[in-house]
Amino acid sequence: MTKSTGIATVAADAVRCRICSVGKPIRSHLIPEAFIKEIFYDPKADEKHMIVHNEKGVKQASTTGWFEKGILCSDCDGVLGVYEEAALKLLRRLRHDKIGFKVETSSTINAKTYPFRVTVVDEFVRFACGILWKYASMNPTNAAFIVIGPHKQIFEDVCFRGSAIPHNVDVFIERDLFSFAAFDDPNDVYYYRTPSVGLRGTRQRVRMAWFSVSGFTIYVKMDDARSSDFVPNRCWMRGKKQCYFNVNPRSLTVNNDMPRSMNWIRPDLARLNRKLVFPSSPRPWKQ
Repeated sequence: MTKSTGIATVAADAVRCRICSVGKPIRSHLIPEAFIKEIFYDPKADEKHMIVHNEKGVKQASTTGWFEKGILCSDCDGVLGVYEEAALKLLRRLRHDKIGFKVETSSTINAKTYPFRVTVVDEFVRFACGILWKYASMNPTNAAFIVIGPHKQIFEDVCFRGSAIPHNVDVFIERDLFSFAAFDDPNDVYYYRTPSVGLRGTRQRVRMAWFSVSGFTIYVKMDDARSSDFVPNRCWMRGKKQCYFNVNPRSLTVNNDMPRSMNWIRPDLARLNRKLVFPSSPRPWKQ
């Protein structure tokens, strides 16, 4: 009897928004659609891309990325949408900051921190926390599901209830140099990466989650440690208007399995997009 009641309760809860418990859930993008369409040649031509998880042997065709059906209603999804729109505008602007130059296949990178300002303090931090909350709230059978322990509730409060960002949560952004160096146009976007969780640092190892969108890798600290040798302290964004993004050659290794993924899915992309006419020469650089 107890088991039947429990199952019925889960089924009833599944048709209500996990935040407000009132609205009917919609199909929520895990990575916002606007970020995904940055990787397309022609977003209006029904172009397909592939979602790949090498370590789990998963690949799946997609037009606008993965959805999750049972977590957010339209209103609550819209709360995250405000943060996501602001983050997209910020990263597009920062992507055009000159961090080096390319001559044919040779790249010269100026590794250092680069200053920028945000309009709303912690808005980008809430964006990053929202992405992680969605991936921690999805169906655990999905290859992209992540486990972040008590930080799932912390991120929920930070994103949807306006809670202050606790000291054990912080964010920094790093230019994705693999994307910069490996492709024709260093200011364009060629892929995104769903979140991973692990330890980062050498002597001061800190638990973080990270994902890549819009030519940057976004790192979220989930640890009581107040500093890490993985990133200059000035790059932490919590509570700041004057911020810095990091440029470090080690970012080349973060997404260094991309060639394997691309080789695996190359025939699939050709088949899925055979009606599209792609440029016969490299796209011009955006200066």
